[in-house]
Amino acid sequence: MTLFSMLKPTRYPIRYPIRYPNRYPIRNPTTMMIRCLSPVFMAVLLPSLMLSSALAEQSHSDKGKEIVGKIKASLYLGSDAAPEKWAEKYALVEKEVTGQLRGIKQMRFQHYRKLGADIQPVFRSYENWLAPLKPSEEILLSFESRGRSGDGGLRLDLEFWQHRRKIMQMNPVLHADKPLLILGPRWRGCSLIIAIELID
Repeated sequence: MTLFSMLKPTRYPIRYPIRYPNRYPIRNPTTMMIRCLSPVFMAVLLPSLMLSSALAEQSHSDKGKEIVGKIKASLYLGSDAAPEKWAEKYALVEKEVTGQLRGIKQMRFQHYRKLGADIQPVFRSYENWLAPLKPSEEILLSFESRGRSGDGGLRLDLEFWQHRRKIMQMNPVLHADKPLLILGPRWRGCSLIIAIELID
């Protein structure tokens, strides 16, 4: 046997033993229990956490719908001429209100009729609408709170709409038992008068 034959690899080379990891390692019983129960906890707790988060978000977003007061809008018709037949179906104005109206020069008329009234809540930061001529939407008032004034009044962004067109806009401060009287545009040959009052 020569030196080369000794160095030549054999037909069946020697293989070193391979160490296989333990197929069934011993596991910690606590770890196994946690892994088994994890899907159960995820199925039960995850929806609860998601619901709680949704409710918290909804509660936060609904703060703008908190009611901070109520206002009433009354719509009157003033005319020096006798009411026409179409206006006779509307009620006469109370004597107390008539006295208030005639106390203002621009609203001093011989005849008054009450066309209608509407009461709506004032939200903390949402716009709302008054429709004193229900069910008609020919005359509408939109309003939005701007918070309380220093003397306890309610500041508003107020808009008067007629035939879906904005006629006027103002920023009054309303107080309880002190109605705001507004002389509106002409309507069917008469003058419209709007009374806005804070009732709550």
